[in-house]
Amino acid sequence: MGWLLYTAFVAVLLAVVLTILPNPPLTDRARLWKDRGSFFKFNNHDIFYIDEKGKNPDKGAVLIFHGYPTSSFDWNKVLDDLTAEFSQVIMYDLLGFGFSDKPMGQYAFTISEQTDIGEALLLKLGVTQAHILSHDYGDTVALELLARHNKGDSRIKVLSLCLSNGGIFPETNHPILIQWILKNPLIGPVISKVFFFKFFFKRSLGRLFGTPPSDEDFDDFFSIKLHKDGNMADSRLLNYISERSMYSDRWVGALKTTRVPVHMIYGPADIINPPAFIQFYKENVPNPSITVLKPDIGHYPQFEAPKEYALAYKTFLTTIRRK
Repeated sequence: MGWLLYTAFVAVLLAVVLTILPNPPLTDRARLWKDRGSFFKFNNHDIFYIDEKGKNPDKGAVLIFHGYPTSSFDWNKVLDDLTAEFSQVIMYDLLGFGFSDKPMGQYAFTISEQTDIGEALLLKLGVTQAHILSHDYGDTVALELLARHNKGDSRIKVLSLCLSNGGIFPETNHPILIQWILKNPLIGPVISKVFFFKFFFKRSLGRLFGTPPSDEDFDDFFSIKLHKDGNMADSRLLNYISERSMYSDRWVGALKTTRVPVHMIYGPADIINPPAFIQFYKENVPNPSITVLKPDIGHYPQFEAPKEYALAYKTFLTTIRRK
């Protein structure tokens, strides 16, 4: 019991110290990424987005959803490949992430609102139909959009959906320990400040990669994550883990019943969604379409193997455009 009290005291003390310390400035690459985008208002929140003109004027738009705990910056290595495939490439930082606002206090983040933001952004840009590309947390946002499309409840027509290493099936998803700790509403806000000391951040995020990022990459992730105190929203953002179980019938059901072409690009060195996912996906998705990348590619395939990822996505697009 004494050790528990001592550990709690040290954690609180560290949290206080780290609260006083300023967050790191944005790295040069992170600043350039921010300069590339713009902001729009959604329910009085500033949402960061990038609207990139593509080189393929007849191929429509793609809307991209990123994962937890990162941002749209995750897609910077494949952006050039995407602009070669589409007339318009649109991505945004989900509320609570990246350069978008991080509402504090008791604000409840939901997958439904994240999807509302994506729909609002497309309509603002005059886009009423789009291909959807997503990763991790973003896979769940994409499935909510797909569910709305299937039921005719969305003003956005989904032309295709490509998912990547998301916990779309609660049965095969294994969040790491730090996610469960951060998710706790009592200790999560305190631990989040300690956890995002750079050493702990690098160690925990690094475990998700089969092919680890460079130190420079980690610096980019870290500076973006702490922008506007983003780490302090994590205990509420992680409610999406509970939502996945709560709305499993809706979101997995959307995959099982949709007529929209669906593909999965999967990195198998993923400790959150280990390779048992592959067979489960094939058994639960009608006409399953999946690309399994090399064994050393993990939870961030678009970042770890950008050329292979882009090729897999291009192959999927070529296949559906021929039909």
